[in-house]
Amino acid sequence: MIITYYWPPSGGVGVQRWMNFAIQLKKRGWEPWVLTPENPQFEIKDEKLLERVEDIPVVRLPIWEPFNLFHALTGNKNRKNVQQGLILEKSQRSIKDNFMIWIRGNLLIPDPRVFWVRPAAKRAIKLIEEEGIPTIITTGPPHSIHLIGKRVKRKTGVKWLADFRDPWSKWDVLDKLKTSSFVRSIHKKLERSVIRESDTPMTVTNGFSEDLGGGLKIIHNGVTVSDSSSKRNISPKYFTIGYYGLLNELRNPSQLWQVLDQMCRENRQFAKRLHLRIGGIVSDSIKSEINRLTDLGTRVKFLGYLSHEEIFEEYEKCNILLLLQNKSDQAKGILPVKFFEYLSVYRMILCLGPRQSDLGNLMNERDVGIILGQNEVREIRSFIEDVFENERNPNFEDVNYLIEKFSHKNLADKLEELLT
Repeated sequence: MIITYYWPPSGGVGVQRWMNFAIQLKKRGWEPWVLTPENPQFEIKDEKLLERVEDIPVVRLPIWEPFNLFHALTGNKNRKNVQQGLILEKSQRSIKDNFMIWIRGNLLIPDPRVFWVRPAAKRAIKLIEEEGIPTIITTGPPHSIHLIGKRVKRKTGVKWLADFRDPWSKWDVLDKLKTSSFVRSIHKKLERSVIRESDTPMTVTNGFSEDLGGGLKIIHNGVTVSDSSSKRNISPKYFTIGYYGLLNELRNPSQLWQVLDQMCRENRQFAKRLHLRIGGIVSDSIKSEINRLTDLGTRVKFLGYLSHEEIFEEYEKCNILLLLQNKSDQAKGILPVKFFEYLSVYRMILCLGPRQSDLGNLMNERDVGIILGQNEVREIRSFIEDVFENERNPNFEDVNYLIEKFSHKNLADKLEELLT
């Protein structure tokens, strides 16, 4: 039984890991069940993903989330901001905004989905008894999902694999949530109890394992390359740089926008061909920042949310795919799902993040792009110019090696060993 908050029709990157692992386990003769909320509060949906998991039994259980109360307090005006976390990005926050942030950071422990723990554990125990399920998998965030696993483990004695896709007690957003030191200690205590009581605690990188105390099993994020994936040539008419995902102040590459704006002023051929395409949720402050740039602002298109299928179509239009990591120490331990998706379309990747990191080690070994710090303006410009002049292209052998190594099929072999 896989207990997860994110399951189709949920879209975005949060659903990809265990949706693809469940598919792979099914192919290998396992019988995965999924327990997930019936009415989760996420805006990003992709109905087409349901087709990929239609043969996997899913039990959907109602969930109450305090977001509903927040929306009522603000007259429904902040619905999108609260759910997407954009309220943290506002330069001028109201008293109500600050009050909601404080509640989120100090009373909803470990997260707003905590009210689902008791009913979900009760339902999971019943299913285990009825179906004879010997193993459960919990995946967070939200990390309250792990508290379900702890209750079920204590009650039934089933084997339990706890999968940490992201940090918990060292989550960089806790600072913005005004989380007190006392509440942080509670997060740490809950985190340690999950690691101690689960049979197999697991995470996605060595860096995250160290942050969690070390010794966790590692199964990286990965990629499933569809039959429709291609090495399609790009139209020479345009030079397209694309970014697809959440773009907030923690990731905002202000220096890059300045570099592109300057290149447009100094090179009219570059300006004539440049297209900047940004898909996903973007902070209003960043939209304003880009639009204020005289030359770059006229060459950007904000695409909004895209389905998984539409995103891959967008990838193929790009000469450079932009990968942005948070401006925090946590970035050192992240191997983003987006990196593996980018590989599947054989485009040059420009990552702005720490060179000394799990991702940096990977990119430095293979010629698939470059990883640079956001302040390395000269190097960023040089890389973009090289790709524009067609002097830098990905090495197909290196790309194929990484796609094979990090394919969900390959990674599922390791997962099956753990489960066995």
